This record gives sequence, C-alpha cells and structure tokens, in this order.
Amino acid sequence: MSSIDFVEVARKGDLPVVAMGHVNVQEVVASGPHRSARLRVFSRRIHGQPSFTFSMTTLVFTLMRRLARPDSEFRNMLVHLSGSYPREVPLLFFKAKDGSEGHVERLHFYSWHELEPHWNAACDHALWISAEGHHSDLLKLLDSIRRDEQAGDCDGPPSADAPLVAAAKGDAHQEAISFRNELLSRNWPDGKRVAEMVGAGSRSNPHQYAARQRSNGSLLGVWVAAERTYRHPDFQFDAHGAIRPAVADLLKVLPGDEEDRNGWRRAFWLYSPHALLSGETPADVFGRDPQRVVEAAGEEFFGDPDAHW
Repeated sequence: MSSIDFVEVARKGDLPVVAMGHVNVQEVVASGPHRSARLRVFSRRIHGQPSFTFSMTTLVFTLMRRLARPDSEFRNMLVHLSGSYPREVPLLFFKAKDGSEGHVERLHFYSWHELEPHWNAACDHALWISAEGHHSDLLKLLDSIRRDEQAGDCDGPPSADAPLVAAAKGDAHQEAISFRNELLSRNWPDGKRVAEMVGAGSRSNPHQYAARQRSNGSLLGVWVAAERTYRHPDFQFDAHGAIRPAVADLLKVLPGDEEDRNGWRRAFWLYSPHALLSGETPADVFGRDPQRVVEAAGEEFFGDPDAHW
C-alpha cells in the first residue's frame, strides 16, 4: 500500500465539497483525524496508468451518489452502527466489491495502519471507502450529497455539464469539462450524419436510424445538452462510415444506459489511456483489435478477479 488515488467529499458548512488526488500512504497513516465528516473512495494504482482516469472518476462520483441514497446498504450500516460507533477514533472502512454500491462490506479496522496489511493482501476488483467523522455528521454529509443530486435533476437527458456537487468548482470537474469539450471538438457525427454515412436517411426523421441503433445496443451516443442532440464517438465507424459490428459486443460489457444515462462515462473510458492496453486508449485500439478492447472492458466492469484498478 505505497500510495493511493482518491476522490473525496467533505462537509463545508451545509455544502459538500469535492476533491481528488494522489497521496503517499505513509502520509495518510501519520495524519491526524479529519476535522469534519469526510467520505473518501480510493483505489490502488496500476503501474503505468495515470492517477484516476476520467472514466474512473465518473464511476466514483456515481458510487458516492448511490451510497448517499436513503435505501443504500452503506447508509443502513452507518445507521445500525450508531450505538457502537467508535467515538474515540471516528474512522470506518468499507469495500465496494466490483465498484458497486450493492456489494459494500464493512471492514473491521479503525486506522490506516490496521488496514494496510489487508490492502496489500487483497487481489480483488474493488473500490475502498473510508468514512471519517461522527455518525451524525456523516449522515448529514450523505444528505447533502443527496440534496445536491436532486437539485441537479432536470427534465430530458442529463447533461455532462452538471457537477456531482453544486459547490464543487475544483480541478476534477473542470478537467472533466475540458476533456468533454476536447472530445466534442472532434466533430463526432450527429444522428442525421450517421444516417447519411450508412445511406439510411429518412426525410421525415433523419435521426431515427441512429436512435434505433442506440436503442438496440449497436451504437453509443453521448448527449450534448447545448445542442439538444446525441453525437456518436468516431471509433465506432469504419473508413466507409459503416458501424463496426464489434461495437455491439463492446457495449454489452460496458456500463448500460441505466448506469450511464448520457453516455459520457463510457466515452471518457474509451478515450482515456488504459494500462491493459499498454497505455493506449480503447478507442485507438478498437479499429485494429476490437476483441482486445472488449476483453479489457470485461476485466474492468465485470470484476475479473485477476484485474486491478
């Protein structure tokens, strides 16, 4: 456990504030308790992979929102621990197997020093969670995350413009926006252009073909709120503009629409360097070796026991 990458949400008054970074574990072990409630999700680093790719960051943000829900197992554990909560050391550890809020287990350690041997011995596919602060303060922090999620809800497809937390104006969110804008600058085709490329246009509804392909799992689209339309990442098309058949295989192992309603989590993953692909992006590899990308996606999102984040 030489180092950790993390995303955290802490309380500042009634508002949650997001931060992310990379720290040496010796510094964490030696540090004192946090003054206010703090929820930190962290992960081991793969050699050669940058600290928390954008796809991983969006996954962690989604996990945090789900941990904050009233019916989450994580919240239930905190409520049930209220009578035996360790007041002298307000620090609890949990593990989200496969990065899922539905598989959160409590670890019976009360310090980073106690956790370190368990971390080093583990070789499963998981995200780790530390919850610092008094019981009531942690519940208030979850409530503030939940309120922010509700405040960010709007009619129609969600926009990637909305941050996890309204008060979060830090580097993580700004970098995500910059990365999204960089991808959009590639002028990915909208639905009308997709239909033109494959010769399946409809005068009455030129976007119908792309919508049908998205619906049946053969095409990935990302929602662009400013344009009120979907655009479609370019790695999915061959040199003649046809949709590559292997796209459907890839989308089966990537998170679905219920987990990634606007498509940006998948787009960030596809266009971020990946250690399982020798530092290349899945989008770059897909054209020449789609099966390799499908396998990498399967290891990351289906929890292959030999895979590590």
